[in-house]
Amino acid sequence: MKLGVIGGAGRLGATTAFCVGLKDCVEEIKLMDVKENYAAANVMDMSQAFLPVSRTKVSLAKDYSDFADCGIILSAAARPFSKDIKDRAQELQMNVEIIRPICEQLKKHCSPDTVIIVSANPVDVFVYIYQKLLGWDKGQFLGLAGNDTIRLKWAVEMVTGKEYSNIGATCIGEHGGGAIRLYESLTYGGLPLELTEEQGRKAEKECADWFGHWTDLETGTTTGYTSGVTMSMMIEAVVKDSDLIIPCSTPLCGQIGYGRCAMGLPVKLGKGGAKEVIVPALTPERKRELDAVAEKISSMIDQAGY
Repeated sequence: MKLGVIGGAGRLGATTAFCVGLKDCVEEIKLMDVKENYAAANVMDMSQAFLPVSRTKVSLAKDYSDFADCGIILSAAARPFSKDIKDRAQELQMNVEIIRPICEQLKKHCSPDTVIIVSANPVDVFVYIYQKLLGWDKGQFLGLAGNDTIRLKWAVEMVTGKEYSNIGATCIGEHGGGAIRLYESLTYGGLPLELTEEQGRKAEKECADWFGHWTDLETGTTTGYTSGVTMSMMIEAVVKDSDLIIPCSTPLCGQIGYGRCAMGLPVKLGKGGAKEVIVPALTPERKRELDAVAEKISSMIDQAGY
């Protein structure tokens, strides 16, 4: 299978492509970007970097027709990150205008069986818009959502001293600021893990403050490595039909009553994209929180005109 990357010069697109190449799970990665010289430079560098560890070929896509034989497309196209961004609604206004022409080209040149992975913020809104514009099966549209769960596990390790790899945790809902952290379903080594009140406060603060600390550094870039690892896991699962369960944004949230919406939920991934949505047990309070998140995402979809 071949992977096409829209935004292959940027931090998210290039990092994900590099992570996928190291996994040696696709035949070829094709990079496209409006900054074609930067994408071409990434092609040159990755082509040599993969030689000792991977058979993956890397090439420059000059036109969307070059994606015709790609089974997966990662759309990492987005406006440059700015420290002045206050929320997802502001990012929506920045990015919404670039989506329609991309979808027009994908619909013209790509197979309707192509799996589309979206990383531009607000991810949940754009997963929904991509599916509406392309009209392909909902299970083929996936968005980045796993970072919130990674950061929850990171925070739990920090406040408890327990090993990250043995911590079980789940975040659902909106990617980023609207993520719902299910502290009540934490596990360690498969057994229930209950935080003390102080540990819970500290973990919540670490998760809630993380992005603010990032923007305070004023690098002018978005995060890339965590997202690249997460999306490379998603891509590998689709390619290998592995049934990996990982948080993804998906339009399949209609299965739990949210029709005009896409949101992050645990998803079993394999051939063709989302094979099953795993709905976690929710307390009445968590269900109310999720209802509010769904309403917020639907409102942003309305704001975008879809």
